[in-house]
Amino acid sequence: MADLSLRRSAHGSFNAWEARLPLIITYVFLIIGAVVMIMPFVWMVSTSVKPDREIFGDSIRWIPTELDLQNYSDAFEQTNMPRLFANTIVVTAVAVASQVLLGSMAGYAFARLHFRGKMLIFFALLTTMMVPFEVLIIPVFLLIKFFPLAGGNDLLGQGGTGLINTLGGVMFPNFVSVFGVFLFRQFYLGFPKEIEEAAIVDGCSRIGVYWRILVPNSKPVMGTMALFAFLWSWNDFLWPLVVVKEDSLKTIQLGLSVFDQEQGTAWAELMAASVMAVVPVIILYIFLQRFLVSGGLTSGLKG
Repeated sequence: MADLSLRRSAHGSFNAWEARLPLIITYVFLIIGAVVMIMPFVWMVSTSVKPDREIFGDSIRWIPTELDLQNYSDAFEQTNMPRLFANTIVVTAVAVASQVLLGSMAGYAFARLHFRGKMLIFFALLTTMMVPFEVLIIPVFLLIKFFPLAGGNDLLGQGGTGLINTLGGVMFPNFVSVFGVFLFRQFYLGFPKEIEEAAIVDGCSRIGVYWRILVPNSKPVMGTMALFAFLWSWNDFLWPLVVVKEDSLKTIQLGLSVFDQEQGTAWAELMAASVMAVVPVIILYIFLQRFLVSGGLTSGLKG
């Protein structure tokens, strides 16, 4: 009898281990992936506090033998970091606000309003998501160059430089995102129509329904879109490189290029400046990660 009980106990333990094995394997792969992803950031922080002799030494040192915090002060001074941060914050704040507002309004129109050619226009917008931005650089550049009544241009966009070499020109492509329109449309399609119909019966207009009902209930998807817009704008390098020439108008990603010199790259200062550029992104992600998860779950793929 005791042997039978022992066998059952061993068999039950084996089944429990067998049931947990897929989960354990999954966590092992996730941990390995997390370590691989975080190693470049650890190396960046480590390099930012190393003296040059340890950066270019024969052996790899993850932990420096001595801390050289002078790298941060040198990076701060060489790049005029306050100006770079100010420009980037302005450009990013405008991009986040406009993409959330315009994306939610356009998403509501495609989800709830009825007008001729709605689906055709929507699918035409979706097709633009498959076009790399590198293909659109020249058309967008010409748009801002011939922007009416800007940079000395007349009403027809002639005679001046338009929005070239201005923060407005840097902001221009990021005013609205097709991805944001799609994300908000999917969220509004899943929102109960009965609530909107009840509000309309009570005398609320379409604009009132949008502002008083949908917007307050759209915080998860708004947080998700705000995070994506922040990352796109904050980390953008190619477009500011094309449109901005003056140092006083450069964003933080352009400012990092000052360390790539003819004599070589100043790796210690570059890593220190990169750490300062990454910190705001990490802080924002910590506060908005719950919106990223809940927004992805609530937006769905309905419609």
